[in-house]
This record gives sequence, structure tokens and C-alpha cells, in this order.
Amino acid sequence: MGESKNLFEFQLRMYANLYFIIGVLETRLRTRIVITLSEFAQLRNYSQWIDVVPNTFGNMRSIRKALKKNRNQLSGLEDHLAFSFWRHLFDGANYTVLWIPSLHKVFPNLENPLTFKSYAQIGNYLARANRIRNRVAHFNFREAGEHEREKEVLYWLITRLGMEKVS
Repeated sequence: MGESKNLFEFQLRMYANLYFIIGVLETRLRTRIVITLSEFAQLRNYSQWIDVVPNTFGNMRSIRKALKKNRNQLSGLEDHLAFSFWRHLFDGANYTVLWIPSLHKVFPNLENPLTFKSYAQIGNYLARANRIRNRVAHFNFREAGEHEREKEVLYWLITRLGMEKVS
């Protein structure tokens, strides 16, 4: 029984470390996205950053849920949007709609930010980060990946955001 308790505590410490790194990533990501999309909205003569978000079913559902949690206030709405909302801004058709005119600026440390390859890399890494985040948040130990590799996925995104690695 002592060995299983020690293993469980070890796993929880690893998860705590990953969750901290995810928290750093998510808070910086959403801050930068809101700033960048706000600038883009201004150029398009829209009043809010959410006005330039594509009207997909998933985006609109996420925004409605966030508005409800935020008492129908737009100010601070971003604090109530799930990580998956931010991640899906970097999906498929958003390359020409959001990435080229705006979202590439969120990641200043990309080598060739306007290329589809860079866009796809960001999308793939954010999808992996989202899976890590969900697994950690739900204490899913059975599907635990290699801890160091998962940290590297998160660090890759953090450094592309122009931040130093955190520990």
C-alpha cells in the first residue's frame, strides 16, 4: 500500500508541475490573443475582439457560455473561455481569416510566421497542449505520457510566445 501511495503522490507532483506550466501558457496566450484580435477588430472597424472571431458553432457556444458565466459582460470575457476555445482559433480555415492578418503576431519567435507550416505547427502543438491540459485537469493517470516530453511541448509554445521557460 505504501508503494502505491508514493507512486500516486509522485504522479500528482508531476501533474502539479504540468498544470503550472499550462497555466502560464494559457494566461499569456489568451492575453496576447485578445490584444492582437482587438487591434485587428479596430482595423476592421469593429468594437470588440470577439467580432472578428469566426461564427462557428463551437466558437459561438463557447462565447455564450463565457458570457453567461461573466454576467453578460464583455469586459473580462476572456477569463471565462476554455483553453479549447483559444486552441480552436488555430484550426483549419482560420489560416487566411485570422492567422495571416493577425494571429501570427501572437507568436513573435516563429522563424517564418506567415507560412502555413508555422500555422500548422502552432495548431498541432496547441492541440497537444489541450490534450495534456485535459488529462492533467481530470487526473487521468492511465493515459499519462512521458512527463519530460509533455513539458517540452508546452515549453515549445511558451518560447514561441516570446517567453522564458518556467519551472
